[in-house]
Amino acid sequence: MADSAGKPGGRGVVVDQNGIEETYRSRTRKSAELAARARQTLPGGVTRGFGYFLPYQAVMERGEGAYLWDVDGNRYIDLVYNGLSLIHGHAYAPVTRAIAEWLPRGWAWLSTSRPQIEFAEMLCRRIKIFERVLFTNSGTESGMLAVKLARRFTGRPLILKATAGYHGTYSDLEAGLHGQGEIPGHTLLADFNDLPSFERNLEKHGAQIAAVVLEPVMYTGVVTPPAGNFLRDVQTAAHKAGALFVLDDCLMLRLAPGGSAEKFGLEPDLTFLGKFIGGGTPVGAVGARREIMQLADPGRSDGIYHGGSFNGNVLGSIAGLITIEDLTAARISKMDELAARLRGALEKRAARLGLPLAVPGNGSVMGVHFSRDPLKPGPNVPNPELSQRFHLACLNYGIHMGPGGIIALSTAIDDRIMAEVISALEDALDLIAK
Repeated sequence: MADSAGKPGGRGVVVDQNGIEETYRSRTRKSAELAARARQTLPGGVTRGFGYFLPYQAVMERGEGAYLWDVDGNRYIDLVYNGLSLIHGHAYAPVTRAIAEWLPRGWAWLSTSRPQIEFAEMLCRRIKIFERVLFTNSGTESGMLAVKLARRFTGRPLILKATAGYHGTYSDLEAGLHGQGEIPGHTLLADFNDLPSFERNLEKHGAQIAAVVLEPVMYTGVVTPPAGNFLRDVQTAAHKAGALFVLDDCLMLRLAPGGSAEKFGLEPDLTFLGKFIGGGTPVGAVGARREIMQLADPGRSDGIYHGGSFNGNVLGSIAGLITIEDLTAARISKMDELAARLRGALEKRAARLGLPLAVPGNGSVMGVHFSRDPLKPGPNVPNPELSQRFHLACLNYGIHMGPGGIIALSTAIDDRIMAEVISALEDALDLIAK
């Protein structure tokens, strides 16, 4: 069998069982042709690491609401939404209408725009610590800017982060990922949910640590929610050492109207955003109290320079404003309710089948991991062969999720669609259990 072994996203091997891969190939023949064509110009046939799996990705052609259609005409219910960057699903009508109305007026110029100002005002109203905000073009860029501001504000060089914590592709924040360890003079590592490991670093290097950077729910590989008061305790330890506490809320802004700071009772010094904040367009943002953000005031002779041709671009500001305003407490509560229903159904079916299954998560996000042992944060999901078979089986049953079992809901999913999701995932569990 061709392409039957390899590393899907660095997380295990493809093993065909019960005809799962054969079925996938038979359903996606045009995708296979395009994937082979893509490999001639793109490394591995893709231009981003997340989402890669073997034997090849289905090539998508259209998205609407909770659904995706591939080039072979297969319809999928989307449970990952471009890496959590579409909180209201695909082609969200209020955003598409607003952008269409604006397009004839142009969308890029070297001046502030009314939509940019309105978007900034809304974020400052919505997120408690935001007195000032700066825009970027991605979560990676916003992480870079947050680190830059923290280092300038404190006059310290080091960043302390969690091993395997993902904060984009900025080199100083990639420590602890992809086989990399600490970066001397730049980045220190501690373990998520292990407060003493953070305290030891802060006691030993506190005078040199500018900031502790954390994502509130680890979401790379094994989904890991925070235990107890871990986040608040790390925040306290950072402040005791004179370091800033920086919250990466690119993914978890979805957990409450004011983001994960509201959800977990945090008061970060800086928060950076990305993913769905641009309503499907490339937008990132950093916000904090005035004295920190004013360091980037171009009118200051001692300020830091913040550039970017498309920072706060008109289209992203329009899409972002609508998207965040429409993410209401009621919609967040409904996503959380549907996610709890899905977790319960998966756990019940796996127990009946005798499958080892853990479904950790918080709110509307979760991971589907095949293990009875305690899970450890990190990119290596347990039982990767079973995980990969489950992923392909889900695709065959019309469910599109992230490789390794990553799931996040959108407001486009309702009770009827969730019933279809549960039925399909139960069928996939039945198949891999045979």
